[in-house]
Amino acid sequence: MTAHLGGRRDRDPAGSPTRRWIRRDGHRARHSSWWWSAAVAGLLLYPYLVVAMIGDPDGERVILAGHAVMLLSDLLVLGASVALAVDARLMYDGLRGSMAVAAAVVALQDAPLEVLGMIDRSLSPLAFRLTSGHLVTVLIVVVVIHRGRRAAVPGKYLMVTGVVLGLTASTATLGLHRLVKAYIHDSGVLGTRDPVDIAIMALVGLVLVAIGLQLATSALPGWATARIGVGMLAIFTARLYSTVVDAMTPPPIAVVGVALFSALTATTAASLLRIALEHLDARVTRYAHLAAEAEAEVKQDREVAHEVRSAAAGLAAGARLLASGQIPPGPRRDALEKMVDIEAARLRRTVAAQPGPMTIVDVDAVVSSFVVAQATLGHVVAWTRGGHRVRARHDALAEALGTLVKNAADHAGGQGTTITSRRVGEHVEILVSDDGPGLEPALRERLFSWGSHGRASGGQGIGLHRARRILHEQGGTLELGERPDGGGTTFVIRLPRARGPEED
Repeated sequence: MTAHLGGRRDRDPAGSPTRRWIRRDGHRARHSSWWWSAAVAGLLLYPYLVVAMIGDPDGERVILAGHAVMLLSDLLVLGASVALAVDARLMYDGLRGSMAVAAAVVALQDAPLEVLGMIDRSLSPLAFRLTSGHLVTVLIVVVVIHRGRRAAVPGKYLMVTGVVLGLTASTATLGLHRLVKAYIHDSGVLGTRDPVDIAIMALVGLVLVAIGLQLATSALPGWATARIGVGMLAIFTARLYSTVVDAMTPPPIAVVGVALFSALTATTAASLLRIALEHLDARVTRYAHLAAEAEAEVKQDREVAHEVRSAAAGLAAGARLLASGQIPPGPRRDALEKMVDIEAARLRRTVAAQPGPMTIVDVDAVVSSFVVAQATLGHVVAWTRGGHRVRARHDALAEALGTLVKNAADHAGGQGTTITSRRVGEHVEILVSDDGPGLEPALRERLFSWGSHGRASGGQGIGLHRARRILHEQGGTLELGERPDGGGTTFVIRLPRARGPEED
């Protein structure tokens, strides 16, 4: 998943680059502006402000302030290394992992030298001038960046690697300083009078250019590459200036360059991490959406399977009665055969996910098939024709009624099941009642929730949930009604009324 956030520059209508960056997934992500980097650099220079406020008659405090600024800058770069390490983990990006290691190397190569420079003035130039040790540092960084570009995922121990390499570079700087001071010249640092020193400085600059080219040709966003490139130029220029002027104490101009490098590195790392967190949040939201869709599909499949089992059981019972010869030819057998044909056709449409169109449905025609089916199973349903018509899907109404009638047969013991219909304003209400023991009080609140059923029920808690849903889909409702006598259970189906022929 490397380079998920690799992007392109965006331009406003006037043609100037904006501060927004378009991710490959099409969304916009904001990163901090150059002004934020300047503000952070200004905060790093606060020790100079303190010295200016209290005064510095002998100049010693200015030197300490310079070292303090550079030490704070190193600590800030170390914090940027941690942010980059987290970013690399979130994005599974080997390049960003190598950048985290490189930032830790730079910070820990300089920080010990800053502390030593505060303690021992003879070691002070190591903290702000170019040294032979910097060649070791940039060579380590160029190798780390190169390996990171080729890595599919970040390493396991980014910070540990950065700390070890950074302390190694710091130790190498001190060791080379002692060798140069002992065998070449007394200063122990690079100068502009020795051709070898000039060659080392030039080589450091060339390696920095190579690092910049590696980042520029990588999947890193263009704005991030530009910031890091400007930061590297700032710190190299600052150290080169200190070397050219042969400074033995930290020049304020050079200190400003170090602070700018640290600020650009830190704000770039923070922006990359923030964008990674936004990307992670979007990814989590997408996965949650996919999980919800999958759950909905599973529920839909279970609902269909539940209805198929119920309808198939009724069809099997009707077919057995017809095949057994127990029902002689006549109106009752004709009604049973018609019911089997109607339910078989509805079952085929249910399996094929063909709900059928909204149409005008004769309530009596739908109810009659259930009355016949239940009678053949020994469940007598009292029913009086109402002559009502509703706007609905025939199969949906038949399924909902079938669920209610079957529940009355299963859970009420077939005691006094009654179906009635009545007109209420511009709606028709179909009431399915029984004289059973009624519902458990705790079940009434969650009756239509998925998976809810009574303790004594052997059902799955799917039928009523599905019945209410498919009625809602066609502008109807399914509610639990109230019995005046307080016994049994009543369900009320409410659907839009269709005009009768006499009204038309």
